[in-house]
Amino acid sequence: MFGRKKKVIGLDIGSSQTKMVELSSGKGKKLLNYGISKVLPDAIVEGEIIDREAVLDSVRSLIESKGFTTKDVVIGIAGRDVIIKRIAMDRMSEADTKEQIKWEAEQYVPFDINEVTLDFDVVNPNFGENQQEVILVAAKNELINNLTVLLRELNLNPIIVDTTAFAVQNVFEYNYSPPPDETTCLIHIGAGMTVINVVKAGSSLSARDVYYGVNAFISKLQKEVGFNYEDAANAVKGTIPVGASQDSVQGVFETFVGDLGTQIERSLQFLSSVTGEEKVSRMYLSGGGSLIPNLLDYLKRRLGVPIELLNPFKNIVYDPTIFGPEGADVVGPILAQACGLALRGE
Repeated sequence: MFGRKKKVIGLDIGSSQTKMVELSSGKGKKLLNYGISKVLPDAIVEGEIIDREAVLDSVRSLIESKGFTTKDVVIGIAGRDVIIKRIAMDRMSEADTKEQIKWEAEQYVPFDINEVTLDFDVVNPNFGENQQEVILVAAKNELINNLTVLLRELNLNPIIVDTTAFAVQNVFEYNYSPPPDETTCLIHIGAGMTVINVVKAGSSLSARDVYYGVNAFISKLQKEVGFNYEDAANAVKGTIPVGASQDSVQGVFETFVGDLGTQIERSLQFLSSVTGEEKVSRMYLSGGGSLIPNLLDYLKRRLGVPIELLNPFKNIVYDPTIFGPEGADVVGPILAQACGLALRGE
């Protein structure tokens, strides 16, 4: 939400993978280049960089192996140091809103207001009598500064900082055209975090970061089945080690997807209590966790809502061979956030 538009690379530094996407400029977008590289376990925890060198190595290797030359990047952030709130405030001009937003933010942001960067978007200028609805975004300066310093060490120029929730929403809106009265839930399942954003008529009704993701599944397999990390990570992808109990793995999977379903239901209950929205019409899954075998079908049955994988390249031109043997169906959901960030450029 912070910055200006130009041609950029979308950079998604996750807790298990770094993803980069470069699109052509202009209205008709084409995928020019992309890359995915691993991040060492625990290098990033709940959105906070713990091992800077591991993150630097991941981004550096990606730039070198894929031949990225564009230096301007849009970076995504999420976690405890990022707050997204939909608030009501007195109706006023945009200039006056910009002046007033700091004082409004003090009511909702649990940090020292002088230690955060604020941005806002007026999503409903006629909310009730003499009021407007505003989406308020606050991010700790320390988080932003740490990221920008790290990227400059790589000779990259971070020009926009956006949130994971809005990046996924951006790529969804570019590729899909839901009816304005339809409420959609976007669920981005990462390694350490799941971001749940409920949108309607082009604006976010509620965005929440849930600290539950693929790593929880891996950890459960290690503890309950006795797998080492590598075997557990492979089992999550559907490759169960020879001799392992299929029933034990299935039991852990059902516990994991049940807990994830509970987290989603809680987010929707919170939305209903705050906004009065009663029904989500459809859900879209993205992130590496969305590709866990059978997860989508289990969530469909649990939540009773149509669910499909988000295709970030539905309206973006690409050469099918760019994805190699995995194909766009597998790589696409992993790149959803990075693609949404790249769409911020022109």
